[in-house]
Amino acid sequence: MRSRKGIYSAAAPPTLLLIPSTPSTASGTAATPAGIENIRVYLAIAVSARVNIVCKWVTEIVKDIRAIDRGLSKLKDSLSEIKDELAFIRYSITTLIHNAGLLDI
Repeated sequence: MRSRKGIYSAAAPPTLLLIPSTPSTASGTAATPAGIENIRVYLAIAVSARVNIVCKWVTEIVKDIRAIDRGLSKLKDSLSEIKDELAFIRYSITTLIHNAGLLDI
């Protein structure tokens, strides 16, 4: 397009094109015109794409949660080993005090 200040382009508003494989492109009924059917198809596609994106996000979150769970499980095992070692040290000290006759102190 031309104006007094030079050449510029005008962007056309977005339009929904017909999907050739849908039955609504052949003909529309009085109750549901072809345009409405096409909008429903496009909405279904948009919702499906969004669901796929959310599904990928959830999958990544589940992977992270599983990794955290493995880490916590290792920590729990380590704490259990430390608890066992402390119990052994306590028993050893108690036995040493008893055998040395230091109970009367």
